[in-house]
Amino acid sequence: MKKKLLEITFILILNNFIFGQINVYDSIFAGGRWRTFLTHLPTGYNNSNNYPIILAFHGGGVLGYQSIQYQSRLSQKADTSGFIVVYPEGVKIAGNRTWNAGGCCAPSTTFNIDDVGFVNLLLNNLFANRPIDTTRVYATGFSNGALLCYRLANQLAHRFAAIAPVAGDLMSYPWNPVKPIPIISFHSYLDQNVKYYGGVTIGTTGTYFPPQDSMFNIISNNYACSILKDTLFHNTSQYDHFKFSNCSCNSVIEQYVSYDGEHSWPGGLASGATTTSNKFSATYLMWQFFQNYTINCLTTENIESANKEILKVYPNPFFNSIKISDTNSSQNFFLYNSMGMLIWYGKNINQEDFSHLRRGFYFLKINNRSLKLIKE
Repeated sequence: MKKKLLEITFILILNNFIFGQINVYDSIFAGGRWRTFLTHLPTGYNNSNNYPIILAFHGGGVLGYQSIQYQSRLSQKADTSGFIVVYPEGVKIAGNRTWNAGGCCAPSTTFNIDDVGFVNLLLNNLFANRPIDTTRVYATGFSNGALLCYRLANQLAHRFAAIAPVAGDLMSYPWNPVKPIPIISFHSYLDQNVKYYGGVTIGTTGTYFPPQDSMFNIISNNYACSILKDTLFHNTSQYDHFKFSNCSCNSVIEQYVSYDGEHSWPGGLASGATTTSNKFSATYLMWQFFQNYTINCLTTENIESANKEILKVYPNPFFNSIKISDTNSSQNFFLYNSMGMLIWYGKNINQEDFSHLRRGFYFLKINNRSLKLIKE
């Protein structure tokens, strides 16, 4: 019996490493100390492939990678979408792990921890040891980790293709990156830790965060955007969707702001008593956004358009129907809602009645492309 249990255990471990996902907890020496990080390799990981990578930075607190891995469910998304996700950890001081994001947060700022230098070395290490597409490196983070995302976009712009801060703000000044980086941001009007309209956070830290509009005005001016805060969707029972576009270097800035939830990861798992928005999924939306961008001011659309026939999808916004030009009988279409749930699939999309769908945005997947549509 004991031998049989050992055999079963061995098989389970073997299956995890050959067929399933792999989690590797490791460290590198940076800034005079050992810095830790968890690497999640997706299901079906193969050294012969080059994978996109997302660095996911946790918020300040007693936990490290576990908090953001749990809240965001990025590892599960990596398994279904085929990217590597790495969870770096802030230095643990007096029981808390924080990031030095410029104007925040103690104790990392007090001890002047070089987190930008750590991330730079971490990327060098990952590139040397993992099959990574170095043109498709992305960053996300929650709260204090989101603040670090902005600092990285400011000071390590040459290494990232896009960022997705969740419940964060810009605390690294002056804003003068070597190139504009596309940004998709997620927030809640009810957030009392990083207040949307600016102000001092609740709790004992007393940190002042500027209004989100002030932050994006600074960034969009630097990016030379000609369309400022265009409202793509507005519903006070759901969320707002804003976009800054026609910016230099093919960059755009998008923000989703929910009317529910608090200081949390929209569409993710709740932490403690904090409520989470269920109006959209930050994890799903950021991956859709990331897939559009690569380093050096190129978009994946620019790269692929030379090899793909352009399909026209109309009207957008749509009401009752979605029309696709030049369809053929072999194409399958997949329509997802804002939470990433598949709500329809088939071949005859031109004949389908979508009048029953609720107002909001949807994603239409055609082959390897995803197109965002708005239902009015």
